[in-house]
Amino acid sequence: MYDTVVSGPDPLLSGRHIPRSVRRLTAALALAGIAAAVSSGCAARSRTAIENAQTAVRVKTAIVNDVELGTLPIDVEAAGGVVTLEGIVRTSEQIDRAVEVARGVEGVVRVQTALVIGDPDPPLARPVPPLPALAPRPREGPLRLIGAGASVRLNNPAGDALADELDIGPILRLRTGNGLAPTIAFNWTNAAMETSPTGLPALARVRIRPVMAGVQYGYTRGRLGAGVSVVGGYAFNNLDIDETAVGSGRAVDVSNSFVWRPGATLWYDVTPRIGINLFGGYLFTRPKVTFVSDTSVETHRMRANSVVISVGLAYWIF
Repeated sequence: MYDTVVSGPDPLLSGRHIPRSVRRLTAALALAGIAAAVSSGCAARSRTAIENAQTAVRVKTAIVNDVELGTLPIDVEAAGGVVTLEGIVRTSEQIDRAVEVARGVEGVVRVQTALVIGDPDPPLARPVPPLPALAPRPREGPLRLIGAGASVRLNNPAGDALADELDIGPILRLRTGNGLAPTIAFNWTNAAMETSPTGLPALARVRIRPVMAGVQYGYTRGRLGAGVSVVGGYAFNNLDIDETAVGSGRAVDVSNSFVWRPGATLWYDVTPRIGINLFGGYLFTRPKVTFVSDTSVETHRMRANSVVISVGLAYWIF
């Protein structure tokens, strides 16, 4: 008698005959294995990143604490024990020193350098301050620095030896303001000498040409300026001798003399360039005059003081 053998899939291996609980358990075990593998890989990468960061910090700390390298801009990167140095140093010796310091740090396997030689401290570009805006020139009042012109003067000598005379002389005007300022004056005068010390006709005319400098206290408001001044200097004098007349006691020579003058002035600027001047003052000077008669030659100091009143016009040169 023979046994009958039926061929086909093993009923124990067929899905229809595996219990559902067994299938669920198998899937859960597979998922747990995959999760464990992924977790172990992430943990390994996290530990590597932390170790690289720690190594970079230790190397950077060692470089900063080094006397020769501490102020240089050197950056450090670490990966698996390999350290890379980047930055700027001054000399090749500092490159060698940086590599040596990095190699001495725990955890460093190899050091590679990308350091370059240059100036680690370039000068900072300083901002150029803007130029101050030029103030607009005022439209009124004394506008410039120096002016020149002429004036008509009436000279009234103090003594009887000289006659009153009207003449023309120069003006040099300096810019005025409020308060003390330097000033220059001329106050040239001409006067006919009427008599000699002996009472005889002098037959001459004296020219007094002072050049004076001093101080002025001024006040300016708009186009109008006023001031009082005291000046002093030296007068260059000469005589115009009347050679057509004949007489004893004529004046033949006059000396130069020191001179000083207090005075007051008033300016009004008609235009930005042209100003009118009124002046009054008193001129002090005593030159020596030589007189010749038929019997003698005499030198006397003449009192040539005079009141000076003038009206002038000046043009601002610059």
